Order: sequence, then structure tokens, then C-alpha cells
Amino acid sequence: MSEEKKLKEIDVESLDSELAAAKKMEENKNTVYGKVAAVFAFSMSLFHILTVFRQLDVIPQRGIHVAFAFTILFLSMPLYEHVCKGKFAGSKSFRTICRVIDIVLIVLLWAAIYMCYYEYGQLSANLGIAGDWAAVAGFLLLVLVLEGTRRCLGYIMPILALIFFAYALFGHLLPGRLGHKQYSLTNLFKYLAVDLDGIFGTTIQVSATVIIMFVMFGAFLEASGCSTFINDLALSVTGKLRCGPALAAVVASALMGCINGSAVANVVGTGTFTIPLMKSRGYKPSFAAGVESVASTGGQILPPVMGSGAFLMVAFTGEPYTAIVVAAVIPAVLYFLGAAIAVFSQGEVGNVELLPKDQIPRTRDVLKEGWLYLVIIGTLVWALLIVQYSPALSGLIGCVAVPVVMLFDKKKRFTLKKIPGTMVKTGYSALSIVAGCACAGIVVAMVSRTGIGVIFGDMMINAAGGLLFPSLLFTAIACIILGMGLPTTSAYVIAASILAPALAKLGLTLLTSHLFVFYFACLSAITPPVALAAYAGAGIAKCDPMSTAVQACKIGFAGFIVPFVFCYDSAMMLDGPIISVIKVTITALIGCMGMSCGMQGWYFSRQRKISMPTRLLVTAGGLLMMMPSDLTSLIGLVILAAMFVFERIRTSKLTAAA
Repeated sequence: MSEEKKLKEIDVESLDSELAAAKKMEENKNTVYGKVAAVFAFSMSLFHILTVFRQLDVIPQRGIHVAFAFTILFLSMPLYEHVCKGKFAGSKSFRTICRVIDIVLIVLLWAAIYMCYYEYGQLSANLGIAGDWAAVAGFLLLVLVLEGTRRCLGYIMPILALIFFAYALFGHLLPGRLGHKQYSLTNLFKYLAVDLDGIFGTTIQVSATVIIMFVMFGAFLEASGCSTFINDLALSVTGKLRCGPALAAVVASALMGCINGSAVANVVGTGTFTIPLMKSRGYKPSFAAGVESVASTGGQILPPVMGSGAFLMVAFTGEPYTAIVVAAVIPAVLYFLGAAIAVFSQGEVGNVELLPKDQIPRTRDVLKEGWLYLVIIGTLVWALLIVQYSPALSGLIGCVAVPVVMLFDKKKRFTLKKIPGTMVKTGYSALSIVAGCACAGIVVAMVSRTGIGVIFGDMMINAAGGLLFPSLLFTAIACIILGMGLPTTSAYVIAASILAPALAKLGLTLLTSHLFVFYFACLSAITPPVALAAYAGAGIAKCDPMSTAVQACKIGFAGFIVPFVFCYDSAMMLDGPIISVIKVTITALIGCMGMSCGMQGWYFSRQRKISMPTRLLVTAGGLLMMMPSDLTSLIGLVILAAMFVFERIRTSKLTAAA
């Protein structure tokens, strides 16, 4: 089999659990189990709409959320598709047995939730001591969450949870600081079931009250046709430039990514339009796929509607959502500026052709057709940031705004018939988030119970000699490793519970520590060797995934530098005197431009590539400009200015000689 044929067979849906769930929903919609799963998915969405106005007690609210999600998961991702697939795939008896097991698992799931509810209600009467049923419930939940997560997200997350559980059980046997107090198996099961640092802890609390509503908003917005409007709007604004198609990909993917919250799903959603368009104009396939993966990944850090991880950050840091949005503005601008400069550079030095005028939609026509989408997004931003309703209520207002506002568009009217199907899709789309949060809850519970987070943090600080930069570097590497093959939400939760407290000990604010961790949890989607967003882009572009990941890292290089900068200078997070904010913004913008130009081999040189020494100097100059020091910024500015003059003179001589 040729390499090209192999590349064409990349199963994009298998890279992302949300895409896989959507595929399952479509495949099983006419089967009995598919219809039952659809009823549960609709009921799940309806349940969360009702609880926006009146939340239930802790365990019912979070427990029913988990029960709905894993019921849909067991029905739509049956056991026979995940064990002995090759040996018994065609056996009806095997399938029947597996289906019976799935039904038993569902019954045990709801029974375990009821046990948790009962035992949690008895805690005050029993002086805070959980009964035996809590241990039974904890055991059942551990098994069910691990099995459900395995089917939905693969083996990485469950194995990680089992490692932490084993440490909690046997860690007392370890010597030195790694040892901890002995805990019995029964004690750990009870802790998972009824303690608010257990499975039903912060991660599930945020998932059950906030994230689910924004998943629903994304589903409603997608059903209304907003993605087409965003693609057309981005192309109409940038289409006249040589780099227009690639720049349109950056703009469109950024806008959709902040609403979607899944890098891989966004690559597939917008990349099916942008990647072939970039290839048709002369961009190399790996570069086109890299642009799409970088922009889609960055959507999760783009205010004002950031990905689901931002809402978890609210819970972990205690900061209001507006504070997180404000802190993320300049870093997000720098991230996307770096990507924009990269595509502009390639447009200048590559064999890229201008887009024919007849393929560029007019901005006026696009806005005339789709201005209502701006009203919908504006309504969400108004509720979330201006009036500052709760995130859950703001998400619901955004959902309601879709059918109401679309009443004014006769062509694209969002009819009542679309609402049930959209609510069903919400339930399916939430599966990966709920499974990831529940499994991450096991990790967080064991970290909390054993104190390994504090111990690991102290060990990391000692290994770094108490210095900030090595500690940040260790944290960044750990976040990327933890994020390999995991959704951003899960990667962030685990990294935040272990690594962020250690950074706070070094003098960083809790918000800065968590934003640093969140950035690198997101960037793991484009970092080799397991770069899921890059793999998805490569599957569409029909190119090598590893080459795409390398290109993505070059295009998004600024994203790897910016988090280090705001850790040293809080002015980049709009925290400080206005003069400091202006200074760091200007120097960072120039530095980001220099780094991107150096990475791409172009520096205002009239469609000519610059030499390797010049590339290194331009990159170094940009990096020096990013550093929070007046001296390094001045040196960087001198280098960039000198290289600019040198390239202009060289280009003029070459032009004259030609």
C-alpha cells in the first residue's frame, strides 16, 4: 500500500470523542438502542435547562448529570465494539450478551447514584461518617466511570486514574516524602462516592451547571448555519489579499473554536472548507493543515467566549469570569497575530495565487444575509460580560436567542422542529466532557486525599533550584505530556490540580498559574508526537501528520512563548499601570512579528526568502523583544531594525541586478 493511500485513510472521527459521538448518533438513530439513547439525550438537555432556574442539591444535580451522560454512552458505544472486535464481531450471540451487560451497567449506574444520594443525606446524622452503601457506590462508580471513559476517550485517561488510585492505596509503602498515610480500600471508595473532592467534585460541578449549557449553545448555533456565515465573512474580509484563504482560516476557526471548545471538532468543521481552499491557491498541504489546527486550537483561549476550560478555571481560582477574559485578551491577540504573520509570510514567499474575484463574497452581502448571527453572539456576550448573569443562565439566554432571533430570517428560520434534534445532539456532544471530567475527578480526589500535589510541587521547585523559569519549563513539558491524546478539559484539570499550586508557591498569582497551565494544555493538541488537531488537519489535507504537527508548532510558535512572558510581567494580563500595559503590548507585538517572520523565512523582502543567518537573527530579535526587560527589548529592536535595513538593501540590489 502506497504512503499516499495510507494518508488518505486517516479516520478523522476517531481522533475526537465528540465527532465519534455525533457519528454514533447518526448511525444508530433508527435502531431501538439509538432511539432510547436519543430520549435520554433529550431528557438530559431538558433537565439542565430546568435546573438553571432551580438547582437541585449537590448529589442529585451532579449525579443525574453523570447518570444521563454514561447511560447515553453505554447505549451508543456498546461493549461489543470495544472488546474482542475482531474475533466475535459477527456473532449475534456475542452482541446480545454485550448488550445485556450494557443494560446491567446502566441499572447499576443509577443505583449507585441513588446510594450516593442516600449516604450523602445521612452524613450529618452519622457525624460525617459514610455508611457501607457509600463504599458499594464508590466501587461501582469507579468501575463504571473507568469503563465509560475507556470507550469514549481511549485508554490513556483511565490508566492515569488507576495509577493515582493505586498510589492512594499502596503509597504508604513508599519511602521518604512520597509515602503517605494508609487508606483502606473501603475508605477510598467512600471518598469517591460522597466527598465533594471525589467524583462529584469541582470538575463535575462545573460540567453539570455551566459547560453543558455552552455545549447546548454551540449545538443551537451550529444548527442555525452560523459556521457558513463565519466562513463567508472571514473570506470576504481577507479574500483580496494573497494570503486571504489562509487568513480566512485563522479568523473563521478562531471564532468557531471559542464557541465549539474542541480543537479537533473545529478542525473538521471549518477545515473541510478552508484546507482545500488554501491548497487550491498554492499553499502546501502540511502548511494548510497546520494553519487550521493552530487556529482551531487557539479558539479555546480567545475571549470573550473561551472554551470550557475557562469555566473550570473560574471554579479553581475563585476569580470571576470577566477577570479571566480580561487577563486572556493580550495573550490571545499575540497568539493569533503570530499565526496571521506566518500565513502572510508564506503568501509572500510561496507560490500562492490570488483568489479569483468571483470567488470572494462581498462583505456587504454576507452581513446582509447573516447579521442576525452577530445579534445572537452579541446577546451571549451581553449576558455573560456586561450584565454578568451567571454563566449557566448566560448560556441558556444564548440558546434561546438562536430560535428567537432567527425568526427574523425567513430563509433560515430556526423552526420548532429543529429544537428536539438539537437538544439530542447536545447530550451526545457532552459525552466526552462528562466522561473526561468524571475520570479527572478520580485523579483530583486521589491527589487531594494523598497530598501528592503538594509533594510533587515541592519536588519540582527543589529540582528547579527554587527558580521560576526552570519551574515554568518543567510545568509546560508536563502539561504537554499529560495532554497527549486527551481533551483539553481533562488535561487542564489534571495539570491544574498537580502543577498550578506549585507555581503559586513561587510567587505567581493563582490566576496566572492556572492560565499558564491552561495554555499548554491547549497547545498539546498541536505538539508532536501526539497532536490530535494536527492529525485531524492532516486527514483532511491528505498529508503526513507529523509534518503537519511540525508546521503547526512553527505557525503557533508565539503561543509557546507568550505564557512565559505574562508570568514575568503581569502587565500583559492587563494587571498594572497603563504605561506598563502599553509598553509590554507594543514590545510583545513587535517581538511576536519578528519571531513569526524568522520562523517562516520572510522579512519584508518582496517575495524573497531570507538566508538562514538572517532568519536566526530575526527570530532572536523577536524573542528578545518579548522578554520583560527594557535592555533586552532595546537590543531586540536594534537587531530587528538592522535586519530590516539589511534586507531592503539586499532586495534592492537583487532587483537592480535582475
